[in-house]
Amino acid sequence: MHVKDLRIIDRDLENMVLVDNAAYSYAYQIDNGIPILPYYHGRNDFELKALQSYIESMLLNDMRKVNKKTFKLHLYEEYFSDLEKLVEDLYLVEHNH
Repeated sequence: MHVKDLRIIDRDLENMVLVDNAAYSYAYQIDNGIPILPYYHGRNDFELKALQSYIESMLLNDMRKVNKKTFKLHLYEEYFSDLEKLVEDLYLVEHNH
């Protein structure tokens, strides 16, 4: 398991997104995350086209606000007040299987 931290990139977070099929990957900047289904089916896969349309629709906005409204990932924080602990627990669960 790998949690990504966008703060290492020298850019304003309002202009960045992190696309991943594992929600824990963007736990440190939950409002920057865009969940995506795994891409397996080549020409028959529609996920990248849907992602393209979504990103194009948010280009003139603070991407975090659009993501928050669309995906409601901030609700994780209501159930897991300590994101560091959440990441640690997810990591331990994944490696215990």
